[in-house]
Amino acid sequence: MNENNISLELKEIINDFNNQAFDIALEKLILKSKQYPNDYIINKLFASIYSKKKDWKNVIKYYEKTLILEKEKFKTHTNIGVAHFQLGQINKSINAFKKSIENNSRFDLAFANLGISYLEIGMYQNAINNFVCALKLNKNNFFAQNNLINIFNLIKPDNINEHPIININYKISQIIDNHKIKNLNELENIKKILNESNNIIENFYDDLLFNETQIYRKNSKNLNCKRHFNVFNRFNIIPKFCFSCYKIQINLKNIVDLIKLFFIFDNLNLENNNIRKCMVEIRNNINGNYKGYIYCSGLEEAKLILKKMKSILDKKIENFEFEIKHGCSEFYEKYPKFKKINFNGDQEITYNEDWNKKEKIIDEEDNIRINADKKIWGKSLNGINLSDILIIKNWISYAETIGDRSYKSIFTKKINSEFIKNILQSQLEFRIKESQNN
Repeated sequence: MNENNISLELKEIINDFNNQAFDIALEKLILKSKQYPNDYIINKLFASIYSKKKDWKNVIKYYEKTLILEKEKFKTHTNIGVAHFQLGQINKSINAFKKSIENNSRFDLAFANLGISYLEIGMYQNAINNFVCALKLNKNNFFAQNNLINIFNLIKPDNINEHPIININYKISQIIDNHKIKNLNELENIKKILNESNNIIENFYDDLLFNETQIYRKNSKNLNCKRHFNVFNRFNIIPKFCFSCYKIQINLKNIVDLIKLFFIFDNLNLENNNIRKCMVEIRNNINGNYKGYIYCSGLEEAKLILKKMKSILDKKIENFEFEIKHGCSEFYEKYPKFKKINFNGDQEITYNEDWNKKEKIIDEEDNIRINADKKIWGKSLNGINLSDILIIKNWISYAETIGDRSYKSIFTKKINSEFIKNILQSQLEFRIKESQNN
């Protein structure tokens, strides 16, 4: 097909595509492709439409057809790599991103994506190397920057001088050792850690952004929550796994107590090293501003951990509230009985075995990975890192925004975060009332 005739031959299909009428565009394109079976533009349109439809096998098929005539092959190889990644074919995605880099060694997106593929299969140092390459090519590649910062939860990089962000992380990790700090949740020690960490960051960057609000400490167990929500959203049923999932929720009154809880969680020894997180609440109309969670496999484990946590927190935090919750609150509206917990016998609602057929539909649709492509669920390192400090700074901005000035006892600077302000814009009045009620 002559490119000069695109407006005449394909204008209608492109308009359908731009209007997100992908099925209609596809039907018309199939007819057109019978006239021009090897046309570059048609094959590229096929790849674009299938990408929107998340039909990754066809994305690969048609992008590969365009490679012969493609001038910027590095972009096509990157698109093929993304499709392989979505199919769970991680090593094939690595090969595609490498081909992209061979074609254009200055394409930072390919390096960042290659880092993600290595991260997926637990090759953390390789991931770091590629995130750093991406940042050296484009210091504003925030995708690579955020992933580099996140990976500090899983590994201590080999070369602390490879990038300023790695150097910052190392210096922050040394603060506790340098001061021989033991009681991390004492106010003076928290103040020392936060302010010295902030000074280290500011010596390198005027404004280092990290748009996260939750700090996790994870074990290597995959709770598979994405899959479970897929089951619920598709079929309106609660997955079997979720009936054994309980969590301890700790409600706190101010930002200082949330930061104390983070330090307690970081040093908490539990038999099964349960997943735990601290967070500020950003969901609309959900009560409580400051929360911690510990995820448990069964009610009995939750009750035992609750008892242990109460004895710890009674000595460290003045005002807090505990509750054990069943599964995720998203299930409660459809299944109100799931919210209720019987602490001394059978639960009011149990798993319906007929639901298993629907769960199998979801599992059969998922891509089955070969062993070499299996996702590695890394265990969080103990100790303070750059990620923790940047999230705590976001928490402090949250506290400042809603009028909680308790942070001034531990942090000497005011933080203005546009990220936090934008999140709270639609619910600021609600959050302020929640703070005042405490």
